[in-house]
Amino acid sequence: MTKEVEQACYEFMDGVHTAVTENDFQRIAERAAHTLGFRWFAYFGRRSRAPFLISSYPKSWTDYYFDQRYQDIDPILHQSSGPCRAFRWDGREARAARSAKERRLFDDALSFNIRTGLTVPIVGGFGRVAAFTFAVDERSPGLDRRVESAKDLLQLIGLTYHAHVDAKIADVLWSDRAASLLTQRERQCLAWASRGKTMEEIAMILDVTSRAVKFHLDNARRNLGASTVTHAVALAVRHGLLP
Repeated sequence: MTKEVEQACYEFMDGVHTAVTENDFQRIAERAAHTLGFRWFAYFGRRSRAPFLISSYPKSWTDYYFDQRYQDIDPILHQSSGPCRAFRWDGREARAARSAKERRLFDDALSFNIRTGLTVPIVGGFGRVAAFTFAVDERSPGLDRRVESAKDLLQLIGLTYHAHVDAKIADVLWSDRAASLLTQRERQCLAWASRGKTMEEIAMILDVTSRAVKFHLDNARRNLGASTVTHAVALAVRHGLLP
């Protein structure tokens, strides 16, 4: 392991301990990525079905990624639900894709020059998973050697980053993302349900059918990853998603 890698790690550890905002965390991880020879970093978190992201990837790519719901089929994220060991991946391995949509994900990533990287998977309780990734636009023997010699240290960086994000700002990130998953009508139905109203009473208040209320409540439950409507109400109240 080179002194450069060790120094990058020390600076990173100092930074995450004092980081407070999302911008702080983005700046610290981006600097570490560049110092270690990577072009980008990405921290992906998920609570239930609602994902959130801190990343230096092009915004055009991350917006497109979520628009296509690639987070639901991304094999790198699926692999992250297994043992918490850092692993290498290469976007040019599209031939190994399990579906046409998965192949399209690889091809689309390559169109943004996202070619290869290393991901640290993190698995928590209550439906929480996360993944910390360093990525580059081109593989090189020098970077390969550096990654191989410092894999344990890179894993430590990913786990430490997650621990501080989860403790300091994950609730805010999750709430912002979850809010975008609910329509105005779904929020209204959840708000009235939180006040103890039945589906029939909510239907009368909103001047819609009981069937429509059930439709909106079921959608809200699925979008929040809740097991019941009561669970969905609890999540929405906890994170300030209701009017």
